[in-house]
Amino acid sequence: MKKKIILIVLVALIACGLLVFVSLNPASTSTITESTEKATKDESGVDWSTYTVYDIELGNGNVSITKAGVYNLSGKLNGKITINTNDNVKLILNGVTIKSSNSPAIYIVKAKNTYIEIKGKNTIKSTTTDKLDAAIYSKDDLYLYGDGTLTINSNKDGIAGKDDLYILSGTYNITATNDGIKGKDTVNITNGNFTINAGEDGIKTTNTEEKGDIVITNGIFKIISSLDGIQAETSLTIYNGTFNITSGKTTSEESQKGLKAGTTLLIKKGTFNINSIDDAIHSNETITIDNGKYTITTNDDGMHADNEITINNGTININKSYEGVEAYKITINDGTINVTSSDDGINIGGGNDNSGQGSRQDKFMDSNNGGLLTINGGTIYVNSEGDGLDSNGSITMTSGVVHVDGPTNNGNGALDYNGTFDISGGELIAVGSSGMVQNVSNSSTQNTVLVTLSSQASGSIEFAGITYSPKKSYQSIVISSPSLKTNETYTLTAGNNTQSVSLTSTVTSVGTRSNGGGRGGFQR
Repeated sequence: MKKKIILIVLVALIACGLLVFVSLNPASTSTITESTEKATKDESGVDWSTYTVYDIELGNGNVSITKAGVYNLSGKLNGKITINTNDNVKLILNGVTIKSSNSPAIYIVKAKNTYIEIKGKNTIKSTTTDKLDAAIYSKDDLYLYGDGTLTINSNKDGIAGKDDLYILSGTYNITATNDGIKGKDTVNITNGNFTINAGEDGIKTTNTEEKGDIVITNGIFKIISSLDGIQAETSLTIYNGTFNITSGKTTSEESQKGLKAGTTLLIKKGTFNINSIDDAIHSNETITIDNGKYTITTNDDGMHADNEITINNGTININKSYEGVEAYKITINDGTINVTSSDDGINIGGGNDNSGQGSRQDKFMDSNNGGLLTINGGTIYVNSEGDGLDSNGSITMTSGVVHVDGPTNNGNGALDYNGTFDISGGELIAVGSSGMVQNVSNSSTQNTVLVTLSSQASGSIEFAGITYSPKKSYQSIVISSPSLKTNETYTLTAGNNTQSVSLTSTVTSVGTRSNGGGRGGFQR
């Protein structure tokens, strides 16, 4: 009797011409009817008013869509939905549950563009053993949006696109054994709320020949990933958003970074809380920070670029790091930067990250290699166990406020450079050990004094109306300020020590370092 009913339904559908648009496998209990509703232009920007709307009540078995249209889905499906057409197709997920055990739950073989609108609460579960490795898998451009929630549980990737992948809005809860969201050419996220738990990367692109970029305009992101949090094969651009990223779970040779770009990484604005095993923010070429708030905890570098880092503004708190900020060239124009590091605080040179060594090692060792730390403004605080400001090239400071609580061991210094350190403006206070102590270069135009004490001291420092309270003991003090005057004598109070210091020239050094001093070749 049941077979007869199904046969009657199929005959009726054929008579209506609906099977030209949708086909069901013989065992399917899904039903298809032409809707009386008319679709209109929506968030996708497409005018859907010329497209026929179909209501599909899902059941068991597979659904195949081969023509243009708007397909309003509801109910539960044990099977998959396949789209194979040259036209635009829109799926409306309206409180659906889809379970697929041997393929993607939604598989776009071909389409001009596929649009998935999310309404209500929807769940997709895929335990695919197919080479098509995602719960939602598209070979063409795919758009997702809506005001509903989509929960995905996949034994491979959550959402994967072989072309461009656009997410305009919606709430996404993705648990994936492999990657959470993966696009080959581009991933472009305009808005949305994302909770991603990924066994590999949270969000990524894979195209190494062209495109391969990620662009995020806004959104809320909570990402827990065993490998990279967000990884763009080429460029990563973030205009705004809220990001809570935990990347890396075990010691691994694979990349476990927070934010990672193969070429350029640009952040215009946003709030970032990153806890990473590997670098928190990394680029194989350049990083530009225009603004934003950053709280970083990492076992490696807070920010690392193989070539150049530019910080124009923002509030950056690197609470734990191996090295705080590292690149071949670093320019700080403004912002508030606080760095705590177990090695160097701000470093022009190689470092613990292999991508910063290798082919670049020789030029980092050469004081004339062009490596440069430039400070044009901002408020910078460094608390380092290694060198505070460390350059295998040179350092230039024109403005800003820089305070360094440098190392207490004599194998490192609060200031450490191979080339020159020219200061022409701003306030610099750098305290630390005395074994490798360096003053600024004689080519500087702002008055600077280095005082090396006879023994270690602790407690606040007062000099020429300038006060500073180091967090560690120290034996050397470098102070540079526009208020210092040549041929003036000032009283220095350093903890329990008091002495008179006369500035006999633009760059003055008083006292004797405890052993050795200066840089003798490349040191991290």
